[in-house]
Amino acid sequence: MFFAHSHQADPDALPGVDCWVFDVDGCLVDSLTGTLLRPGARELLTHLGRASRVILWSAGGGGYARARAEQFCLGGHVSGYFPKEGRDDEGRYLTSHLPVDAGRAVFVDDKPEDLASTLEVLAVSPYLSADPHDHGLEAVARRAGLFRDPHR
Repeated sequence: MFFAHSHQADPDALPGVDCWVFDVDGCLVDSLTGTLLRPGARELLTHLGRASRVILWSAGGGGYARARAEQFCLGGHVSGYFPKEGRDDEGRYLTSHLPVDAGRAVFVDDKPEDLASTLEVLAVSPYLSADPHDHGLEAVARRAGLFRDPHR
């Protein structure tokens, strides 16, 4: 895992953030089979679930997001499951049905262009299939204070 080298939290990483909203397929779980958890996802959600709310949402629906969390035994770190439903006039997903203050939430998605530019969105590369060397969640882990950037 790419977090193994340091679990020292960065005290400046989380001010003002009270909720993390993760897309499921292609972000936390592989998008081809839906059977593989992305490297680092368990550690990241465990870390975030200790101090913040974590929401999973999916175009497959809230039930689908819950099923993926249960499949990987992540439910204890997740506060809620919601569908990606409806789009605005620009084709971006609506977020008004989510129980979040948009100014205090961080969205994590492999398709950031599907979210409003007014949101804080951390883009991750799509996780397509098994790749034990994947580092797609590293920037999210850094933002979450899971470890310090040695170049800061």
